[in-house]
Amino acid sequence: MAAFPVRMAARERVALDALEGRILAQAVSAQEDVPAFDRSMVDGFAVIADEVRDASKAAPVRLRCSGEVLMGTAPGMRVVRGSAIAVATGGAVPDGATGIVKVEDTTRAGDEVLVFDGADAADRINLARSDVSAGDALFSAGHVIDPPALGLLAAAGVASVEAFVPSVIGVLITGDELVAPGELLRHGQIRESNGTAICGALSALGFSPRRYERVPDDRPIFARALARALRECDGVVISGGSSVGARDFTPGLVGEAGDPGVIVHGVAVRPGRPVLLGMVGDRPVLGLPGNPVSALVMFEALAKPILLRMFAKVDDTLPSRAVLSEKIEVGAGLEHRVPVQLSRAPDGLRARPLFGTSSQTHILAFADGIVVVPEGMTSVAPGSPVDVWPFTRSRTLR
Repeated sequence: MAAFPVRMAARERVALDALEGRILAQAVSAQEDVPAFDRSMVDGFAVIADEVRDASKAAPVRLRCSGEVLMGTAPGMRVVRGSAIAVATGGAVPDGATGIVKVEDTTRAGDEVLVFDGADAADRINLARSDVSAGDALFSAGHVIDPPALGLLAAAGVASVEAFVPSVIGVLITGDELVAPGELLRHGQIRESNGTAICGALSALGFSPRRYERVPDDRPIFARALARALRECDGVVISGGSSVGARDFTPGLVGEAGDPGVIVHGVAVRPGRPVLLGMVGDRPVLGLPGNPVSALVMFEALAKPILLRMFAKVDDTLPSRAVLSEKIEVGAGLEHRVPVQLSRAPDGLRARPLFGTSSQTHILAFADGIVVVPEGMTSVAPGSPVDVWPFTRSRTLR
């Protein structure tokens, strides 16, 4: 798909309090040093470290307390030999101080401080710029902002950033046999579930899904629905109609909708062989199989990385390493993607294959991820180490 540029999402300036879960549209650097000054790591007394290094209960060091640093203010005084200045956790370290003695390692008597343990005093100062320095790169474009990232941005003086506006992705579900939850289900009909699952996956990835009414197995109606979705959306995901049956209209309609049209139709992967990848102008059109397992497996494998290019983001999801608990046997000639359920064991993770057909929705609902069996391999023995690739989960994009 490298030769087919995908429409980039719009950008907007977003304040920190509305940034959680958003995807950065620009690299972000620290605006300020963190911390901006040397800070005390404990409640105690600012001292000259080598003056108290050998202090003990048997031979305490006696210092004169010459003042206190108030929180949020500059010290306004200096530590000299024979003196100490009281300072709270997070308070500014006075000039001249090279260590902080913990208050529990001292005894206060009027304007004197007796220090009986100062061996680690030099380790109790959080130096200026020890966290980040102004100008340091923090996050690159495509980074998904989570609560810890928000905290770092705020600490570094960043008040707002450029983030991508969630691109609108149209979702078209085809099939005369499909009935929405809550409607009367007649013999021969099945519940429509792919639209709900696909919209959920799109939302979790940072998109704004726009779900259209179910499309019947009627070519002119399907053509009008696709044309409308292409007018109103930045991309379109279609579930159903991508195979080679008489009522599988997706390939022909995508080819007629505009250049470059259908780019890939069919992959050597199970489940999901009839998947379709197309472009109309700079808008991706992704035709997923109608079977629920096939649809979501192909969404993860092919639709997700293409759509994320709208946010200048690479799908850099990391797998979990696990040990296979049961044998996997598959047919030759195809790559196979097998859902597995993870569990903890004393020596690590176990991956249990979930076998069934591509129409059984419980398989993915109970699965934690996918094990890929490469083309040419027909079995994976129990006890084998495997990589488990996680599904997109709500608010957990990595």
